[in-house]
Amino acid sequence: MSRFIPPRSDELEVSIIGPGRGECVIVHLGENEWCIVDSCIPRGQREPAAIEYLRSLQQESLRRVRLVVATHWHDDHIRGLASLLQQTPNAQFACSQAVNTDQFKMLVGSAATSIQSGFGVDEFARIFRILIERETAKREKDLVAPKFAIENRSLLELSGKGRSYPAAVRALSPSDGTIRLAMADMASLIPRPGEIQRRITNRAPNSTSVVLWVELGARRVLLGADLEHTGRLREGWMAVLSSHNDPNPATLFKVPHHGSINADCSEVWAKMLVRDPIAVVTPFTSGKTLPTNSDFQRMRSRTSRLYCTSRGTGKPPARDAIVEKEMRRNATERHVIDGPAGHVRIRWSAADDSSEPTLELFHGAYHVR
Repeated sequence: MSRFIPPRSDELEVSIIGPGRGECVIVHLGENEWCIVDSCIPRGQREPAAIEYLRSLQQESLRRVRLVVATHWHDDHIRGLASLLQQTPNAQFACSQAVNTDQFKMLVGSAATSIQSGFGVDEFARIFRILIERETAKREKDLVAPKFAIENRSLLELSGKGRSYPAAVRALSPSDGTIRLAMADMASLIPRPGEIQRRITNRAPNSTSVVLWVELGARRVLLGADLEHTGRLREGWMAVLSSHNDPNPATLFKVPHHGSINADCSEVWAKMLVRDPIAVVTPFTSGKTLPTNSDFQRMRSRTSRLYCTSRGTGKPPARDAIVEKEMRRNATERHVIDGPAGHVRIRWSAADDSSEPTLELFHGAYHVR
């Protein structure tokens, strides 16, 4: 079993990698064409995991990436995404409609002077600079302007001559109603003149995250990002359920928001997924650790095929006593990510609807029993 064996041209592959500084999903849509969702930088490395992985396949796969998606702008999903977009010159960039607002543009603009660098808003500022550079270089129109995701909008369709099976990536969220809520939330984060904001904290509930529905032939995949479940109509997962119209259920579910209870919606499992689906969860280890033991138990009650990319924590390194005291004073919880980011890889043949998927686990990823 090798990570570096490329998929066949007729295979749908979903690789879920994390945690590192972020998480990412890499999707092979057949015919050596790819989609990358979010970004993960493994501990001890500088490059996003998607770059290392696709480069290792030795098929010029980075140049064959057709779509890069930022599901939302939180730090734990977007680290390194600008570098990734820079090295995928033929990829269109897509992000939530929530960032196509004056409030978010002001927030990005303030990153240069009022927000500590290295966080999600600053990463978006670098992404926008790359798109401006593409426009200056007179690249194709669809590689210059972002594609803004909103419920039931097609982000990518691949078909026609040279393809054995059509492929598509569709956004299932955010809904119109949640965009208005996001505008007020972002407005509250904009630093006042002269104010230095050291970082942008993640806000909840995250109802503007981009959920994706992936199709290759008869295969279906549901990528849950960090979309939360408020229980209110026209928000979060309730909005997805009310507008989704594909009668074919998904075989694979990337569990939203690191398996947290605030993203769990039983109707999604019942109505959008096959019985006993493959479900993959990525841990969150900065601050409160997710999933909790009760989260694992809840997910295990839904499927026997639950996988986790990493056990997530390790032994803290030895530190000077003064440094350790200061860290204890400023951080209530600390966790160390062991080694490279874990990797769960699932591949199916699009040619044989009855074939079972091939599932492989790398770098500490495991079957949750």
